[in-house]
Amino acid sequence: MGGNLSRHKDRRKKNAKHTLENESIQEQQFKYIGGRKFYDIYAFPTDIEEVDRLHQQHFALKRICGGNYTAPIRDIIKPGSRILDLGCGPGQWTLEIAQEFPHAQVFGIDISANFPTSIKPENSHFTVGDITKGLPWEDNYFDFVWMRYLFSAIKDADWLNLYREVKRVLKPGGIFEHHECDGFTTTAGPKLKKFQIPYEAAFISRGLNVRFACQLSERVTMAGFKDVQPSYISIAIGKHGGRIGEIWAANAKESCLAMKPWVTNFTDFTEDEYESIIRYAFDYEVDLYKAHHNHHIIWVRKIESYV
Repeated sequence: MGGNLSRHKDRRKKNAKHTLENESIQEQQFKYIGGRKFYDIYAFPTDIEEVDRLHQQHFALKRICGGNYTAPIRDIIKPGSRILDLGCGPGQWTLEIAQEFPHAQVFGIDISANFPTSIKPENSHFTVGDITKGLPWEDNYFDFVWMRYLFSAIKDADWLNLYREVKRVLKPGGIFEHHECDGFTTTAGPKLKKFQIPYEAAFISRGLNVRFACQLSERVTMAGFKDVQPSYISIAIGKHGGRIGEIWAANAKESCLAMKPWVTNFTDFTEDEYESIIRYAFDYEVDLYKAHHNHHIIWVRKIESYV
């Protein structure tokens, strides 16, 4: 009993510390590069243009994946259930899930406050926080934890502790689902291949793993999860992928152009040459070489035996 009380006090202290630390995140850890606002190691800007790109990406992925999740969460989400969106960005997934499950409480957390604060479902809740510093919720709190496309924000060395935190806050019987895209394009043409070499070097310089998606099952197993369910979807980039392929190519192009202010430091390209390579690669070359991105998915259930 005393041990439990001590742990709860420690957790409250940790949560209070987390809140105080995160109050100054916005002011202390952002900088402007090439006229766009960047956060610390995150590969992409955090501004209205990036919010628009993320919304477009969300709706494309919803179509590609056949919905907002692939795990059998309808079997476990009941009135009073809690759902967590890690790295929620502008919060579109969080809002849609709050509408789909109106009797559940849906939480989103992100390092940047680009999510809505007033006009939103009553059962949706957003907070600013650095998820690599620990999650500000008690043990066994959530029925479903969701994460998508954070390879450009989480250092390779931080994934193990983050997965362990996911396991900690997930209830026994709860489900964790994680989606990531392989940062390399399959069947890339020469222009895109030329870009991918400095692109990977730039990510490595920030401690990021551009191919983390290929290791999802291995990494989540290292954190103590068992019976991981892996899958992947190959996304055709460009006109050969139909309307979604065209949207995906445009989104990929914008993401690469957004990184121009700092990725060019790892190339011998001028900024104009960089832009020319990216535009040609995603406007034309992806169709010439039938390029694809591999979208990797894992989901896993937390079982009693490793609580």
